[in-house]
Amino acid sequence: MLKRGFPVLMAASITMLGLAACTRSPSVPKQTGPAGTTALSPTAGETQGASDTTKLTRGGVKPAANDVLMLAYPDDPDTLNAVTSSDSVSEAFQRHVYESLANQSYPNPDEFEPALATDWQFDEKTLTFTIHLRKGVKWHPIELPNGTILPETEFTSRDVKFTFDCVLNPHVEAAHIRSYYENPQAEDASKRYKIDVSVVDKYTVKVRWTEPYFLAEEYTVGIPIIPRHVYSVDENGEPISFDFSSREFADGFNNHWANTKMCGTGPMIFKGWERNNRLELARNENYWGQPYYFSRIIMRAIANDNTLTQMLLQNELDFSSIAEKDQYLQAKEHANVKAGKVKLVDYDYPGYRYLGFNLDREIFKDKRVRWAISHSVPVQKIIDQVFKGLAVPITGPFQPGSSAADGSIQPVPYDPDRARQLLDEAGWKDTNQDGVRDRKINNADVPLKFDLIIFADATAYRTLAEIIKENCRKVGIEVQISPTKWALMLQKLRKHEFDAAILGWSMGWRQDPFQLWHSSQADIPESSNHVGYRNKEVDQLIEALRVTFDHAKQVELYHKIHRLIYDDQPYVFLFADRATGAHHARIENIKFYKIRPCVDSREWFSSMPRALGQ
Repeated sequence: MLKRGFPVLMAASITMLGLAACTRSPSVPKQTGPAGTTALSPTAGETQGASDTTKLTRGGVKPAANDVLMLAYPDDPDTLNAVTSSDSVSEAFQRHVYESLANQSYPNPDEFEPALATDWQFDEKTLTFTIHLRKGVKWHPIELPNGTILPETEFTSRDVKFTFDCVLNPHVEAAHIRSYYENPQAEDASKRYKIDVSVVDKYTVKVRWTEPYFLAEEYTVGIPIIPRHVYSVDENGEPISFDFSSREFADGFNNHWANTKMCGTGPMIFKGWERNNRLELARNENYWGQPYYFSRIIMRAIANDNTLTQMLLQNELDFSSIAEKDQYLQAKEHANVKAGKVKLVDYDYPGYRYLGFNLDREIFKDKRVRWAISHSVPVQKIIDQVFKGLAVPITGPFQPGSSAADGSIQPVPYDPDRARQLLDEAGWKDTNQDGVRDRKINNADVPLKFDLIIFADATAYRTLAEIIKENCRKVGIEVQISPTKWALMLQKLRKHEFDAAILGWSMGWRQDPFQLWHSSQADIPESSNHVGYRNKEVDQLIEALRVTFDHAKQVELYHKIHRLIYDDQPYVFLFADRATGAHHARIENIKFYKIRPCVDSREWFSSMPRALGQ
């Protein structure tokens, strides 16, 4: 599915994001501007109660005439733009609206299933993909801010070329995707990107890579495609700029009127989004592929973990994470669980948690300070007490047990005495006996303290942060915890306006470390290297990895990268926790997979329909 190939920031719960909601949803009021919006009444593409009985769903059943899948999300993203967004909440919103040329197969992630492309060929000599597009696919209708409706429009090769043009515009806030196409060794601007995209005809596109890349197929057919007729025009339907590589166009694109809406080709059509309330999707009755079983998806903003869990256990939700592990264990004794009305689930999820340092902050430039903080964090205690043993410690940026991870590296031990020794060696002493270490930097007395931002509505993150604060205090470091709403947190990360942050990464099946760890990304606003990590030796290894196709050599390079990043400790690498949650017993045919979001709701159907408002 969309964006599964590259890492995205995790919010509160690590998975099933957007897969729970309350049972009763008031109608969304008409709004304009950044507060949210309601889109369309039923159109030719979506009619109330209609279903295409000539097609079976991915689950092998007829689509329901009227059945609402009630879902939820923890907090609002800052944009719904499929190119500029890079977090798990926006990904959950976009999942069934936008499509790629091909989708990674859930059962076999090493293969791609045709989507907007029917087929493609790769010429190894010229490193060129020739892609044949599906004919007759229509973009969903969307409403301009002035009230004009842009009707269904056919998807063509112009949309594919436009999408790549947007990604490759250096002024577009898409550094997290653009990094995969960049050549960090380029001597001039004309050689900056490793791909060239050209339109052959209305339904044929060529994508030529200028050098080998071991993930070329993923980043040729796997990125979300956006509509040119929507994102190339301003709020009055007039062209933003005829030069899609210009700063003028990028400014209009980054702040586009459609960033609070969605216009895709997928099985679900965007109907409306009201911040702090809900997002609504309706089934696309004219969808080119297998129809979605449910006639509606409604996602409510439910920030409180306790509320979400209680609603789930009372059968008011269809599917949800249970982020708090003690709540998950307690749920086993709930009457509805024992009666089989609610089913609990737990499974592996490709992601990990970390505490990241802004390495441009003076106090974090000395890695002895970073190591001291790592030694001050009792990871195993957190796993046992907060996550109830449903997690494993990690040592670096690769998934434990994967071939990329070096299993010989041991987790950083909890050792406050070693932390104090390192801080002494780095010149941090408590000279004024106030309990906080200090030292002179640029002739000024600087205390060893930092601000730690966390997602405001994640109880587990708050508990984790309090444990870190208390243990840092014991070695002479003052930590100020700053709970922050998700959209604002994303903005602070993208602008590098933070000291430290507790976060998580959802990982792809195969990983290119460039996005997170290459020095070329450290100074780019909006990049995923928000900690500003720089290491020339790691850069060289990443660059070698990207052009290496031999698996054994890839493993060797991954392990060297792992060891160097571990030695630098730009993150306190915490743990990979097991996904825990539950679902309404009415939802059937739920399967779990190795790639995120680990479930495919296109396969689901229900034994008992849920009507709107019930």
